[in-house]
Amino acid sequence: MDSWKTRLLEGSEELVNSWLIASPVSVVMSKTRRSKHGDFRVPRNGRPAYITVNHDLHPVEFLITLAHEIAHFRNWKKYGRRVRPHGPAWRNEFRDLLVEVLKAGLLDRKIAAAIVQFYFKRKLIGSGSSEQLNRLLGKTVEDIGVLRVADLPEGTQFTLRNGKTFIKGRKLRKRYQCCDPVSSRIYSVHPMAEVKETIVS
Repeated sequence: MDSWKTRLLEGSEELVNSWLIASPVSVVMSKTRRSKHGDFRVPRNGRPAYITVNHDLHPVEFLITLAHEIAHFRNWKKYGRRVRPHGPAWRNEFRDLLVEVLKAGLLDRKIAAAIVQFYFKRKLIGSGSSEQLNRLLGKTVEDIGVLRVADLPEGTQFTLRNGKTFIKGRKLRKRYQCCDPVSSRIYSVHPMAEVKETIVS
């Protein structure tokens, strides 16, 4: 058995095999990468196309990541480099694979609902992760390796990756009200925005 198959969600083996029969691409286990869960590599220097997936992912994450990268492979087979990596064509392929996962009945009801919310009810999807899904999978900040706005206590001053600094306020329907400490203007900040550093006053 290929070592990556030990990370599969229980009951998903037949589904994944059907994906790989339709999309014959190699799957390779990778060491932990904090910046990404997986990637797709096009054929190069005589080496065939292959997918890498981090070895330590939760089985649900592993299955989602595998679907994400197989969608890239299918997109590349159809269009080569003529389309955007996370454009409409890729989104359609990825969502088709996720529909198969949902229809297979492999997931807990709440986890399935979190996947629908994050991957189907948002216009743009790419390499981000779902705050709700991470919580349902029992993942901590240490597990994820990335500190996000949602992880901070209210009142914390922080700087985002883009260099902008805010003070975290209360959560509205989907985002947090955050104050610019210099201008006192209020901004709406996504809960999954990555925090570069927190600032102790």
